[in-house]
Amino acid sequence: MRQRNRALVTTGLALALTCSALAGGAATAATAAAVPEPGAIVQEGGTLRVPAGEEGPVTTRLTVTLPPGVTGRIPGQRLSFQASSGDPAARPGRRITSTCAVDGGAFAPCAWDSPDPETADGVWLVFDLPAAEVPAGATTVTYDITVDAASDLYWLGGLSTTVDLRDGTGAVVASGGLSFFFDSGTPEAWLRTSLHARDRDGVLWQYDATGRRDTPLKPRKRVGGGWNAYTALTKLDRTTAAGGGDLVARDRDGVLWYYRGSGRESAPFEPRRRVGGGWNAYTSLVGLPGGDLFARDRDGVLWRYPGTGLATQPFGHRVRVGGGWNAYTGIVAFGDGLVAHTPDGRQWRYEKADDWDPAVPFKPRRAVGGGWNAYTALAGTGRIGPDDHSGNPSLAARAKDGKLVVYGVVRFDGKSEPYYPRPGGWGWNIYDLLA
Repeated sequence: MRQRNRALVTTGLALALTCSALAGGAATAATAAAVPEPGAIVQEGGTLRVPAGEEGPVTTRLTVTLPPGVTGRIPGQRLSFQASSGDPAARPGRRITSTCAVDGGAFAPCAWDSPDPETADGVWLVFDLPAAEVPAGATTVTYDITVDAASDLYWLGGLSTTVDLRDGTGAVVASGGLSFFFDSGTPEAWLRTSLHARDRDGVLWQYDATGRRDTPLKPRKRVGGGWNAYTALTKLDRTTAAGGGDLVARDRDGVLWYYRGSGRESAPFEPRRRVGGGWNAYTSLVGLPGGDLFARDRDGVLWRYPGTGLATQPFGHRVRVGGGWNAYTGIVAFGDGLVAHTPDGRQWRYEKADDWDPAVPFKPRRAVGGGWNAYTALAGTGRIGPDDHSGNPSLAARAKDGKLVVYGVVRFDGKSEPYYPRPGGWGWNIYDLLA
């Protein structure tokens, strides 16, 4: 009898343990079911192309699908990116601008940054996604993000990261990707050189560089009339689409006039200022970056007038460079030096000297090719060629049939010269002067 009772007790205990285990398992399953899987984050349209330049901001949208039961505040999130190339010490994030709007609200700044490369552990850029308030019953949240970047950040290329949105407890409520591709855009106006041309009615026209390889110049815009009063015109620095850069012009009486850049795109030059008379003694005037003016007299002597940077007195006392410059039919600025052409069409390059001596501003000349007598007008420029982000000079040349070509620059062993002409348009025979 006792053995039978013992068996019944054992059997009952086993049943109790089994029921308890089943109940515990059911509770565990119920608990697991109560923790939903994170929702999805989708970047509408995929990777956002960001033209680095003056195009302005572009916009992408993140649509977040939330799991059931998520409500309240989703804190701001710091996202990390790592560029595939370039110099982390440049800290490029500080020159990217963004605004963000949550659920169609007002846009507000949201910051990019670049940590100190010594402590960043491979992270080049960080981006702060703003906080969001999720009302009861909501199933989605949207983030609209604008991105604008300076033209020198095109090298960033592709950037991508995983976005893990977390609630106030740190639990991931949604996950997905965010990616950008920074590409070459149009360089800002202050970086793009302008080319000037005077027509036979005396109207001066300005052609701004586009920063593109296929069509290097924008349509012309009118600067003003009355420029046929001048027999010579040269820039003292590169003029830009933003109204930067100065030039000088000599009138028929030999008076030199100074036009200072205004910094305004619509009216690029301030009213002229008189420099002085007697400039008919010179057969060629060439300005170089930094404001220096070089003048060749009738005896073939080249003189340097150092720039002062003062609008009221732009040049210091002249310094003799040397004789023999009557050998050239044309002298043109190219970068921070000169190119000069002989009657047989040969071109000679004068590089800027390594040690700037007022009386010896150039290295010894070197030949850089022939055939340049095919052109009827030349003008030295900058950033109107294939090297739009490098600051390299360009050389605009008009052929006898009126077609314009634009030479870029090739560099080797510390030397540079015009190279690889690209089409710049046609019909340029309507102009009697290029600058």
